[in-house]
Amino acid sequence: MLKKSRVGLKKLLRPAVCAALAAAAMSFNVYAKQDITVLIDGDRMEFDTQPFIQNERVMVPMRTIFEGLGAEVVWYEDTEIITAGMKDKVVTLQIGSGQMLCGDTRVTLEAPPVLAEDRTMVPVRAVSEAFGSTVGWDEQSRTVTITSPVEENETMSGTVISDEYRYKNFDGEYNGVSIFDNAKSDYFGMELLRIPESDGEDYADIVSTMADMLPDCKVYCGIIPTASEFYAAKVYKTNYLSAISDIYNSLSENVIPFNIERIMMENADEYIYFKTDHHWTHLGSYYAYREFCSVSGNIPAELDEFETETIDGYLGSWGGVTDGTDGYGMLSASRDRIELFLPKVHCEAAAYSDMELENKIRDIELIDLSRKNYEIFIEGDNPAVHIRTDANSGKSVCIIKESYGNAFSTWLVNNYDDIYVIDYRQFNGNSGNDFRFNINDFHRLYPFDELIVLSYPYTVLADDLRECLRGLTENGVSATLDVE
Repeated sequence: MLKKSRVGLKKLLRPAVCAALAAAAMSFNVYAKQDITVLIDGDRMEFDTQPFIQNERVMVPMRTIFEGLGAEVVWYEDTEIITAGMKDKVVTLQIGSGQMLCGDTRVTLEAPPVLAEDRTMVPVRAVSEAFGSTVGWDEQSRTVTITSPVEENETMSGTVISDEYRYKNFDGEYNGVSIFDNAKSDYFGMELLRIPESDGEDYADIVSTMADMLPDCKVYCGIIPTASEFYAAKVYKTNYLSAISDIYNSLSENVIPFNIERIMMENADEYIYFKTDHHWTHLGSYYAYREFCSVSGNIPAELDEFETETIDGYLGSWGGVTDGTDGYGMLSASRDRIELFLPKVHCEAAAYSDMELENKIRDIELIDLSRKNYEIFIEGDNPAVHIRTDANSGKSVCIIKESYGNAFSTWLVNNYDDIYVIDYRQFNGNSGNDFRFNINDFHRLYPFDELIVLSYPYTVLADDLRECLRGLTENGVSATLDVE
């Protein structure tokens, strides 16, 4: 992974670089400013100087684009040379020069770097492709799309995200919800999120720490792509595949990752995500459960073994977020249905506010049909839930999750006698709950056989949520813990 070092970049420069670039200095055409959007893996870049077109090439502010790509930037004011480094690649440019050095290779630039409004502007396609990204241009929307390269990873190997099921039209962003449609009659609200490399590395470190704390426990990690990965218009598509591959590469050998992305793509023609809610459907979570079974040695339950129920007219979480905007009307016209697969094994479940499972909140239903929203799954978010089943497998599992894990946990009853569902956001002073939780202490109290850490992209990229997750590895008192 990228280890940022300004000194390291300077050492990589050869003495001949300055002369080589200076000799290539050239004149350039006058440019005209345009309204141009730049998306990196679906994430809109914000620039303090507006991109423009020069010699038929889109020019963007140097530092913003390089840092957006994950590169470390060094600026040499005396020679007006720019270097950017990422992993083992170093790119060198100079203001006014028509040559770019990619390591030892010279690349001719149709548009050299220039100064504009006290900002160094560089050709976005050339610098992005130099770091292995794929660049596209949509003339109609005047949008540059940059897709990061996918690092080789055994778990994610062979995964290809097609454009077959993408919604064609972008209707705008409403309070952070991007809405797309097909023929103005089928609206779909989505999150366009991007996981920065540093956030992914930090997340991987937290999960790896959990695994180190539980040497006798099998630890699994699954990262769930949002609907935008498969359904956002091509110009706006995200690239979780690359980010998840990077994260899985950063996990310790004690963590077993599983590829939710591939199985969701394979079933993208089915109803696997809500259109008016940021969650997946019960069916979507089922496919992730099947993928988990494939790496954990479990035999998945088959869908035709379950009785089903359907609730129509569901307006999900995006309805509240977009209320008061035009987006609300679009989503209200495309309400969802909640399709449920009822448990076929006997279950007893209760919610608790403490790690010791002594402060009982209430008994709960695995699927509560009286609720008409996503809280139908294990009655929504609670600090801790303990589910007992008659699966007679002799196995137990703990799942560390946010709300995506609620639907997922309902499938685990088919394979485990005891399921412990822990919402990491609701312990250690978070969400008004002062009860502490330490994963090692909890394992001593309830020695589960397997641990699943299940997350969706916002969990990974949000600093406060990662800190909540990290909190489960801190403040342990195992040495004095009473475990009768």
